[in-house]
Amino acid sequence: MLESRTEPRDGRTSIIVTAEKLFAEYGLHGISLRQISDAAGQKNTSAIQYHFGSRDGLVEAVFAHRMSVINPRRQAALDKLEASGRLGDVRALVSVMVWPMAEELRPRAEGNHYVQFLNRAMREKHLAVELTPPELMTAWFSTIEHVRTAIRYLPDEIVDIRMLLASQQLISGLAEFEADGAGETERLDFMVEALIDMIASGIAAPVSPTALAALGG
Repeated sequence: MLESRTEPRDGRTSIIVTAEKLFAEYGLHGISLRQISDAAGQKNTSAIQYHFGSRDGLVEAVFAHRMSVINPRRQAALDKLEASGRLGDVRALVSVMVWPMAEELRPRAEGNHYVQFLNRAMREKHLAVELTPPELMTAWFSTIEHVRTAIRYLPDEIVDIRMLLASQQLISGLAEFEADGAGETERLDFMVEALIDMIASGIAAPVSPTALAALGG
C-alpha cells in the first residue's frame, strides 16, 4: 500500500472534494446540491450557492481545483521535453498528455475520484474544456498542437478523429484504473505506460487503405 496524501481542508474545499466524489458516482445531475452540502458536513444549506452560485459553478470549481495543479505539472513536463529537443516525439508528447493526470491516481486520504468525475462529464457531453477556465488548459492545448504538428503528414480528418479518440481513451483508461484502485498498487507505473503505448501507437499508426477509401467516399 502506498502512502496516502492529505490535503488541507476548509468549508469550500470540503464541498469541492465531496462534490467530486458524488458527481463521479452519480453523474453531474444525479445528486442534489442539498445532498452534496449535507455530505460535506455543511450546516448552512445555502453554502453551495454562497461559494459557487450554481451547480455549473460547483462543477467548474471541481475542474479548477485539480487543474490548477495538473496544468503547471503538464507545462513543466512539456518544457522539459522542449529543452531536450523532443517535441516531435509522439510517444513523449502522449506521456505529457497522460502522466500529469495519472498522478491524480496516487492515493489521497479522501480517496481518488477526479478522473472518474471527468469520465462522467465526458459521457454526459459536459466536457471538461467547456467549464474549465482556459488559463488552466494552456499546457493541454499546447501539447495537443505539438502532437498534431508531429503527425501533420496525415490527412486532417484522420488527425482530428485520432486526437478526439486519444483524449477519450486517456480519460476512460485512467478512470478505469482509478476505480480499480490502481494508484494504491505498485503496478500503476506499468499500467500508465501501457496506456501511453496504446494511445501513441494509435495516433501515429499508418492509415489503412480501407480508412482512406472510406474517407474519400
